[in-house]
Amino acid sequence: MKNKYKKGQFIKVKVTGIQPYGAFVETPDHVEGLIHISEVMNDYIHNLNLFLTVGQIVKAKVIDVSEDGKLNLSLKENDYFKRHERKKEKKSVLEELNQTDAIGFESLKQKLPEWVARAERIQ
Repeated sequence: MKNKYKKGQFIKVKVTGIQPYGAFVETPDHVEGLIHISEVMNDYIHNLNLFLTVGQIVKAKVIDVSEDGKLNLSLKENDYFKRHERKKEKKSVLEELNQTDAIGFESLKQKLPEWVARAERIQ
């Protein structure tokens, strides 16, 4: 049987099961595949259930086809998951404070105008 799926191709797949290490998926013509947890997005994912659910249909990229025809897939180029990564890039002001910064009323007073200006640019 010749496999019709090729490396680099984008396909829609349905999530059929979720394990701590990845999500099992199936194509409309019943070819099975796996999206490893490291292929969902570039950020660290602790709980795959926060991003995928059984029955969900997602667009995935074929990164490999095994000899038995099973697919290894990636969601890293899926626009939805890319947008989710960008949201995480915006850190709160508190996360940006360095341990070496003197934290007190005077240093907060000095930083406040910078933080307000940045917040206004984001909105």
